[in-house]
Order: sequence, then C-alpha cells, then structure tokens
Amino acid sequence: MTTPPPPVRDFAAVNGARLHYELQGDGFPVVLLHGGLLDLRMWDGQAGPLARHFTTLRYDLRGFGKTQAPLGQPYAGHEDLRALLDHFSMDRVHVIGHSLGGRFALDFALAFPERVSCLVLVAPGINGAPPSPEEFSWYMSLLGSGREKDPQAVLEAWLGSDYLAAAMARPDLAPVVRQWTLDNQGSLSAGAHLAQALEPTAHTRLEQVLSPTLIVVGDKDNPAMLRNAEELARRVPAPTLVTLPGVGHLPNLERPGDFNRAVLDFLLAQVSTRPPGAPLR
Repeated sequence: MTTPPPPVRDFAAVNGARLHYELQGDGFPVVLLHGGLLDLRMWDGQAGPLARHFTTLRYDLRGFGKTQAPLGQPYAGHEDLRALLDHFSMDRVHVIGHSLGGRFALDFALAFPERVSCLVLVAPGINGAPPSPEEFSWYMSLLGSGREKDPQAVLEAWLGSDYLAAAMARPDLAPVVRQWTLDNQGSLSAGAHLAQALEPTAHTRLEQVLSPTLIVVGDKDNPAMLRNAEELARRVPAPTLVTLPGVGHLPNLERPGDFNRAVLDFLLAQVSTRPPGAPLR
C-alpha cells in the first residue's frame, strides 16, 4: 500500500451540466456521492484512505459545491452518474452514497446493475418510501409561520434537527458542518434543481438489487433513516448492516475511523473472496 499521488480536480461536461470532480488513486474505481446541503468535501476523510487501494472519484451533485448546471432543468441523479462514468470510461464501479447521494446510488444500482460491483449506502434515503412524520418533522415546524419560505430559517431548522444533533454537539464538527451547509444553501431555492427519481421507484424494487450491499447508519439518526436501514437489510438480497453507536446522520464525519474500517473491510473482502481470475462482481 503506497501513498496516492495528489488528486486531480476539474469539471466534466455531463448532460448539460459541468460536474466538479476530484479523481485520485489507482485500481478498481470507487465513486462517492455526497448528501444534501453538503458537497464532495464531506468525503475528505475517506478519499485518501480509499485511494490507497482504489481509483477514487467524488463529485459535486447538481445544485451543490462547484458544479455548474442550469437552474430549473430537470435531471436524474442516476443518469448524471452514468454519464460521468462514461466520461471516464469506467464500466464497473463500487458506489458509495450518503443520504441524498444514497438515493441516487440506489437508483443507479437498479437502473444499471451491470455497472455496480458493490453498493455502500450511508444513512440512505430511498426514493418512493412511504413518508413518515419523523422524516420531515424538522421542516414541518416551520409551516404556517412563513419561515418555510426563508432559506436561512430552513437551514437553521436543519442544523438544529435530530439528524445533525450528534454532530452539532461536537465542537470539532459543528463549525465545519455549519459552513458546508451555508455554502450549499442555494440548493434550497424553490425549483433550483429538479431531481427525477427512477420509475418504478426504488422502494418497490429493493429485491432487485444485485450487488453486495453495505448499509451504514448511526443509532442516533432520525428514526426514518433507521427504518430505511432496517428495510434495506431485510429486502436486498446480499446485505451487511453496520450500526454505529452514538452516531447521527453523518457517520463518516462523526466516527471516521470506524466508518473507514467498515467500508474498506467490505470492499476489500469482495476482492479477496473472488476465485482466481474471476471478475469483480
């Protein structure tokens, strides 16, 4: 295992957008999809360790970070990912997605199963899952006050939600999470970027996920996220569930050592268990 060279940062023209990306390392490719109100920086603690074993690609989704995309243009996150992989001639990859990025990763695994070797879903959303009161309770408290139309009020409600309580209670993490969220508050503008889910929705098709799947969740996350993790572990055919104690919605930031160990152990096990000469699944 050697220290990877410095990353390459640039933009890729994809589906009418210019996706800001970072590419590092060598070997079988791993792509990382960040969560909402965040950007590729959320993976700062993972990109280096992963790049010692894999070619690691992370990018800013539409509406986030430095990605440039026309406002009001409908798009599909899984189609953007497919086009980005085509841009780099990556036929098959491990996919890691957090929260909103987990939704896109799951849609991608269902739309293009032949292109996914392993799937890692971190505190994931599931498109098409029945809504629950807990999932949006942080936002519902704003309704009727007029504050639901104020991006700053929405941002503060999110930062004060049970999703982020564990991270925001930590002096080392709270300023970083707040700054990244402030940097991405433009994504809250009405109709700024219109993500389209896969149809039929992922929730109706979880049994069709073909790749080995690692699900990582913190036991202090919002109850809806815990239910998502449990449902995925019940319904996808080859699941591994890791629940991190004392952790909220940002497992890779709150417990990076344990998170990295779980992810690397999972991904490297897929290589070590292959018969000689067999392709990665």
